[in-house]
Amino acid sequence: MFNLVHDPIEAVEEFIKTTTSLSTERNLNSLLNQIVSAARQLTHAEAGRLYILDETKRYLYPEVSQNEVMPAPLTYLSQVPLFLDNQRQVKNVSAFCAFSSEPVNIPDVYQYSGFDCTELYHYDRLTSYHTQSLLAVPLRSYADITIGVLQLLNYRDSRRDQIASFPKPLEGLVKAFASQAAVALDNTQLIEQNSRLINLLKTTNQQLEAENRQLKQKITLKSRFTTTLIGNCAAMQHIFNLMEKVLDSDVTVLLRGETGTGKELIAMAIHQHGHRQTGPFIAQNCAAVPENLLESELFGYKRGAFTGADKDKKGLMEAANGGTLFLDEIGDMPIGLQAKLLRVLQDRQVRPIGAVETRQINVRIIAATHRDLENLIKTGQFREDLYYRLNIFPIELPALRQRKEDLPILLQHFLTDYAKDYHKPIRGFSPSAFDLLLRYDYPGNIRELKNMVERAVLLSEEGGMILPLHLDKKLLLGEMEAPLPPTVEVPTVGKLKEALRCYEMALIQQTLHAHQGNRTRAAEALGLPRRTLVEKMSRYKMKGESR
Repeated sequence: MFNLVHDPIEAVEEFIKTTTSLSTERNLNSLLNQIVSAARQLTHAEAGRLYILDETKRYLYPEVSQNEVMPAPLTYLSQVPLFLDNQRQVKNVSAFCAFSSEPVNIPDVYQYSGFDCTELYHYDRLTSYHTQSLLAVPLRSYADITIGVLQLLNYRDSRRDQIASFPKPLEGLVKAFASQAAVALDNTQLIEQNSRLINLLKTTNQQLEAENRQLKQKITLKSRFTTTLIGNCAAMQHIFNLMEKVLDSDVTVLLRGETGTGKELIAMAIHQHGHRQTGPFIAQNCAAVPENLLESELFGYKRGAFTGADKDKKGLMEAANGGTLFLDEIGDMPIGLQAKLLRVLQDRQVRPIGAVETRQINVRIIAATHRDLENLIKTGQFREDLYYRLNIFPIELPALRQRKEDLPILLQHFLTDYAKDYHKPIRGFSPSAFDLLLRYDYPGNIRELKNMVERAVLLSEEGGMILPLHLDKKLLLGEMEAPLPPTVEVPTVGKLKEALRCYEMALIQQTLHAHQGNRTRAAEALGLPRRTLVEKMSRYKMKGESR
């Protein structure tokens, strides 16, 4: 400890040593405490506090509180508002110091009435401490902005060993110290802020990398299956996700859905993109052959097992060894063969017809059906134990009418394929033909759609477009019959022109009635522009809402 007045050289040396140590500190909390400690040592202050300007620049927050004679809890200190009613607060010592940029030296806070010292009195009451002298100094940044306020309390006169007022010469030294401390504080805050930003950027980059990986996985997943499967709707994306989960396993998959929904394509995609892709993929329709022939096809037979068996034959289950066997229409498999299939699923062994020994097989089973297996179990046409063996991982395929948002891309895909297959350039679908194709429900699903486009390509003119006349008649009949109310009566006698006029009036009137007189909706139902409908109604002197 030293006395500035009697030992100025020591004071300067201590000042240089102290400010140098501040410039090397990089931890913000340590620096704040070091600033207060160093300031107390320079000034012989018994206690010290440091307030830092918050980011909004409207408050000073207490960050450090030190007292060599007793605990100095920060919780007893309050934030200092710099503005009251949008006016600068100049009654508070710290606020005034921040605004004026000048030190405030008070010999005795209990005898001085120039500032509101309620904050100091309140702290003393809570801690039983007695604040007497006070020296407040602003911390000014390199941009000449107050970034904090340093309070030094109770100067201890070492010669008299008593609390006294802070000597006037100390103000300049402390102000110079505060300037250096502010620079160190500014630099440390900047370093810490940069560190936070770097960490935030690092975290953000990691999140972006993770998101990119997920997106790439989704894109890979999508592109993986869209080479053979088409579907952008939510239902198909869900199916692709389910397929992804079973690619690298040997779990039995049961594909369910209406006829023509593409169950074999799904099975083939699972095989082609799974770990068995190098093995064979063999498909067998269980409803296409009689029971005895299906048994020999699946399990094979030994020479002499029955009349005509002149040599050994390997069954499809053995032929698919190392790969995938797709059993289509499993719901139509004869009940007698179901028990043998169950044995294969349980033991992974097969015994050809006429053989004594079983053979080990390594084959994955994917089954498919359009039938209600649960109902077949109730009627005794399907084994319940086989059902549970097959239904380990079911995938339900939606009907085409349930994924109509995929129709445009499917239509274009099949049109491109068949135009290429038949070497016939086609300019596309006419708007009316396209509209008919989009509105049809396709009870035969993808298979029906595919056949319909193939037929249209064959019927269309080279270099032309697909027109309504190239489509199946049921689409045209549906279009003609859809808006026709069943109560329209057509005159059976009279001139044709009058009969057509009566029919048109009746059709318009009943369509308007069906749509509560709404002209816009009636025009849509009749396939007419609204303006045309309005003109016809005017000609026939018919009424209807103007909507």
